Amino acid sequence: MPSVPDSISQRDGKPAVGITGIGVATCLGADAESTWRAILTTRDGMAPMTEIESPLPSGSLGGQCVPLPANYRPDLPREARYLRWTVEHALHAANLDHQSPYQPSRRVVSLGTTLHGIRAGGRFLRTGDPAQLTTFLAGATANRALEGLGLHGGATTTCSACSSSLGAIVLGITLLQTYQADVVVAGGYDAVSEYAWAGFNALRLIAEGPLRPFCRDRQGMKIAEGYGIVILERATDAVRRGAPIAAVLAGCGESADAHHLTKPHPEGRGALAAMRQAINQAGIQPHDLGMIAAHATGTPDNDAAEYQAISGLLASELPRIPVVAFKSLLGHTLGGAGAVELILSTLALRDQIVPACANVATEDIEYSDLNLTARSPRPRDINSTLNTSLGFGGANTCVVLTRPGDSRPHIQGTLEHPAPEVWITGIGILLPGAIGPGAFLQRAHLSNNSELHCPPPPITDPDLATLLHAQRVRRFSPYVKYTLAAAGLAVRDACLSDHPEELVLASAVLGTMHGSPSFCCEYYTQIVRDGALAANPVLFAEGVPNAAAAHLSTSLGIRGPCQTIIGTRTAGLDALALAALCIRAGLARTVLVVAAEEQHPILDHVYRALGLQTSAEDKSLSHGFQSSYGAIAFTLEASTSAAARGIVPYAAVGASASASQGTSGVVRAVASVLKRTGRLANVIGSGCGTWIDRAESLGLRRAGISAQKQPPSQPFGELFAATPFVEIARTLAAPDRPSQFVSLCTDWTGATTAVTITPLSRRIK
Repeated sequence: MPSVPDSISQRDGKPAVGITGIGVATCLGADAESTWRAILTTRDGMAPMTEIESPLPSGSLGGQCVPLPANYRPDLPREARYLRWTVEHALHAANLDHQSPYQPSRRVVSLGTTLHGIRAGGRFLRTGDPAQLTTFLAGATANRALEGLGLHGGATTTCSACSSSLGAIVLGITLLQTYQADVVVAGGYDAVSEYAWAGFNALRLIAEGPLRPFCRDRQGMKIAEGYGIVILERATDAVRRGAPIAAVLAGCGESADAHHLTKPHPEGRGALAAMRQAINQAGIQPHDLGMIAAHATGTPDNDAAEYQAISGLLASELPRIPVVAFKSLLGHTLGGAGAVELILSTLALRDQIVPACANVATEDIEYSDLNLTARSPRPRDINSTLNTSLGFGGANTCVVLTRPGDSRPHIQGTLEHPAPEVWITGIGILLPGAIGPGAFLQRAHLSNNSELHCPPPPITDPDLATLLHAQRVRRFSPYVKYTLAAAGLAVRDACLSDHPEELVLASAVLGTMHGSPSFCCEYYTQIVRDGALAANPVLFAEGVPNAAAAHLSTSLGIRGPCQTIIGTRTAGLDALALAALCIRAGLARTVLVVAAEEQHPILDHVYRALGLQTSAEDKSLSHGFQSSYGAIAFTLEASTSAAARGIVPYAAVGASASASQGTSGVVRAVASVLKRTGRLANVIGSGCGTWIDRAESLGLRRAGISAQKQPPSQPFGELFAATPFVEIARTLAAPDRPSQFVSLCTDWTGATTAVTITPLSRRIK
């Protein structure tokens, strides 16, 4: 067995994580090497975007990906096709495409995106064909792209706007360092689309001329698409199987600005906090950096704020450390930007060269002490790099890369021994006819069948008047309002309103299947009807999947990372599992978890057409569900922190597991997650009256669990990602609640997640 160098061995309780494979597709190349060679020519890849669905103004240029071979998976939609291409390239580069030493259930996928399969929405609006929307959601994109690749440990898609894919990579690092996975396929994507171009143009952020980062006359960004995938492994495992390590992910930092939905903090405070966290975790000093890959969108406010952050980090070293802006060459690849640019930094580290920015001359740079590379690449000794990824809503993610042979100690943080229990200390309930615990208890245990399945009553603005600031939220989508109201109730219930210092240090993880369909549909319908120049900037900004996370951080002052898990029915349970994992790993003391959904006529129309939703007259619910809406929030805290405040907990969150084997393998997936969470007799499903219920029952039997899950009664209707949270709350409120149970949820793509819950002293009243 090969020896493991000290530089990549476990330190202070957490193992180092390395990159063993890369795959990328951009406007400059369909693989990493061709893209890198083009980067070193210092030419940008901007060209007419022939794949955008709507006509654009004459002369509009962007970074459309180079074509793939015509015979490569023409059956897949664009985003899934390119994503699969890059995943296959990354697996091949890591020598994991044919035979892997890792069990399929230990191979996990962590993706980030801003707009997932948004192009399908345009096809639906133009044709009226509900089948078009089967590829719309992020879960469907991942399922189509990953089918048959043997990645059965679960696939999660996160959204934090333009920092999404770097955030997904940080999540992958956490999964490896906490031994939840043995290999993680991580990264992200976004396809060119009329939806994105029209929205950023309406916000006046798209430049007519070239993208000129940090220059005095910068006009804005250029829309592009990009797909970036890295294979992550614990470095010791990679060495043992003889896999070369391209770079070590030595430190990570995440933060929220808590400032504004579309504007960064003008002093770059959130970005600076994430940079310092990454540097400190890596065990280096700012002067050790050989290169910074800046987010550098070319927009006036963003570049100015990022300059403030970089100068705050480097201080007197600012003129010495070279800064590169990859977007000047690639355009802004949105959710894929963080992963794509991290891959390019990996290649810069390998070749010991700092690329130059396109379209920039030194004399044009606004900041005289900023060492922005211009004209031509520079050879340089590089031992470490810093990548910054700064998304709408103030979502900041930073990663430090080091060379595998770097002898500096990598201080990845420490695990508490023993790790603290994770307690549910607050619950916020906002459901039709059930706002707050009293109304919830009354409706949750209805026995009259006609009352049980009647259409849900509306949640009106007067219902929210005591929970939200009416003037502040008047432009928010229903999804965002539900999220904020439920979160506020949970914070009050956990007595955190009196401890703003805890909220400042807190994090948030949201889960939603659909996000804001009302705003998304209204915005997109106008584009299809009137053209890309007719886009409404408010609907665009407020309708992106991470809008609720951004508003939540701003309203509560949360400055820790705020992520949103999107696009599957399991997103709520996935968010709960991730939040608990972060607390056990010592990455947070308090995490606010919210699952929320809107109701919308198009969703009802599509689910009925697919045979999943039953008619309003069907009271049996044996042939489908009736959709509903609302939100449930949990405050999760480390037991040590909550006990110090004298809080009595509702429950402890324990082991979790996810699996995804497609629709043909859902029974195996259910059995797999139940075995990994301990084969508990009490399994609380989230029944929906579809084939999922039968598959879960078969999975229970295959897992050797004789007791059947509780039958679904659905007093609130189908709430998609929030449905398992309803069942958790109902079980915690039951007078005969079990001493321990597993919450199980399955998605129609075949993905399934299970989380163990142990009720404690406090009851919902």
